Amino acid sequence: MTVEEAQAALDEAQKAFDAAKGTGVRNVTAASRALSAAKRALATAQKAEAAGVNVGGLSRAEQLSTIRQAEYTAAQEEAGRGEKPTPPPADEEYTYDYVWRSEPGGRGGYWSLVRYQKYGTQTGAGNTGTGNINTGNINTGNVDTGNANTGNVNTGNINTGNINTGNIVTGPTLAKDVFKQTLALFFGEAELSKAWMDELYNVVSKFYRSGTDVATSLNMALLDSRNNPNLKAFTDRFKGIYALQDLRQAGKPVSVPTIAEYVAAQKGMADILNEAGLGDISTEQFTGELIGKGNSVSTVADKIGNVYQRIDMAPKEIKDVLGRYFPTVDRTTLAKTILLGEKGVTQLVDELNKYDVLAAAEQQGIAATGAKGIIGGVTEERAGEYARGGGTYASLLPKFAQVKRVTPELAKLSGISKVKDIGQLGVEQAIISGLSQPMETIQQLGEEEIGRFSGKAGRAELGLASQRRANRAF
Repeated sequence: MTVEEAQAALDEAQKAFDAAKGTGVRNVTAASRALSAAKRALATAQKAEAAGVNVGGLSRAEQLSTIRQAEYTAAQEEAGRGEKPTPPPADEEYTYDYVWRSEPGGRGGYWSLVRYQKYGTQTGAGNTGTGNINTGNINTGNVDTGNANTGNVNTGNINTGNINTGNIVTGPTLAKDVFKQTLALFFGEAELSKAWMDELYNVVSKFYRSGTDVATSLNMALLDSRNNPNLKAFTDRFKGIYALQDLRQAGKPVSVPTIAEYVAAQKGMADILNEAGLGDISTEQFTGELIGKGNSVSTVADKIGNVYQRIDMAPKEIKDVLGRYFPTVDRTTLAKTILLGEKGVTQLVDELNKYDVLAAAEQQGIAATGAKGIIGGVTEERAGEYARGGGTYASLLPKFAQVKRVTPELAKLSGISKVKDIGQLGVEQAIISGLSQPMETIQQLGEEEIGRFSGKAGRAELGLASQRRANRAF
């Protein structure tokens, strides 16, 4: 989707949201979710255009990852090819220089510091050994008898005792400036002067020398440094990854993200929270906690759109009931409770539907719950059954009013006819659930009441009154 298309979709979503106001909480909630999704789509399209990538057909998480990778590549290219660093001065044994190394897969590259022996041999794995320093490189043709002799240049001076793995690095050297440029993408420039950065550089270099790229080395360093007190600031930043590792080891079916995926997920969650007016909790610490609980960006979007905003925008009658089951001290507490809870989105939505129905019953004074609860009234369990059957606050409010009116009338008719009263539950089953047996009982009692007076002379007015009372049972 282009920026122009995303902007047009946002304009339409805004119009739909404005039109939905005042048409019921369900419509407003649906329109609000569509508006939030349109805002996120526009922001993603703008980022994709700036990064020069096409994210069409990808999921939101894949879009964010693709854009992030493009930004990473651009940053590496800008930081690398633009200016070659100045190498250190030569010493007695080595000369130094920077060479450009390209990342695999066309992901940019970096300047790498390499040292060379003054004999002309580059140090590194496979570069220093008997194949590189041999009699072919140092021979009587290069060192003549006028300047040197075979007594001064011999195998006793060039041997494995002088050139060994203790003096020569066994893999590519990771330049500190390249390392810091990579980390700046995750932490920002301000963090690069922290004391723990040097310690992290040492840990990452250990893996980098084995042949992995900087990003992979950084992920491996995170796993290796969990209990390193000198890297607590670094490990705390990604504590959600450790939490997911613990869940996986405990047998939970969770995916453990890389550092890049983790940062992208935090950004996506922060965008959703900001759009919902919850900027005070769109922090690295809270989003990390969300990831550590196994939440994805889509899960957070569902909980905010389908649960939090539904409660936040509910009418007072429904909100009063929800307030007893969800701590609504303030909007932030409500959001945290919903997002950090162990319940899934489907379960939370089922509960909201149940409490909507319960609110309608309480509004009509026929619920078993609340300050004015009655014996035999609508319970949480019955409210849940009605909600699963498709009942809502709006659709059941008039039916509960009918139940309230019919129940006492039916009790009187049952007493006159000397039959067992089916009570409020039976009336609910007839009016709301449409069960045939309680409906037949109501009809029978109504017909008996009409028959008692319809054939008696001089009782016309009383008969009409009684008939009207019976008819109310329908």
